[in-house]
Amino acid sequence: MGIGRFVAGVTVAAGVGLATYLALTQQDPLTWGRQVKRQATHTAQQLDNVKTAQDRVASDAQKLAQAIEDGTQTLNTIQTQIDKFQFKVAPRVAKIEETLDHLEQSQF
Repeated sequence: MGIGRFVAGVTVAAGVGLATYLALTQQDPLTWGRQVKRQATHTAQQLDNVKTAQDRVASDAQKLAQAIEDGTQTLNTIQTQIDKFQFKVAPRVAKIEETLDHLEQSQF
């Protein structure tokens, strides 16, 4: 019985408070109710928008992480190919440098 009285008292107090607010602001209860409904709908839509944006950010972050991983693998492959190329052309480059040194010495 104590809880029932408490709930009834809170309900009456909320009703009196609402009635006082509506009287002081000179608002129609139906108009106020519609406005509250619009605000609640708008807030719910904004929360849905935030959730959607959060999901997009998480998805985009995952895509970015995958792209970075793929890019790293590609760069490693390119570096490996460059190292192989340098190893293959190193004797030829040495021979070209030796020939250039010989030509420079013969001119002076």
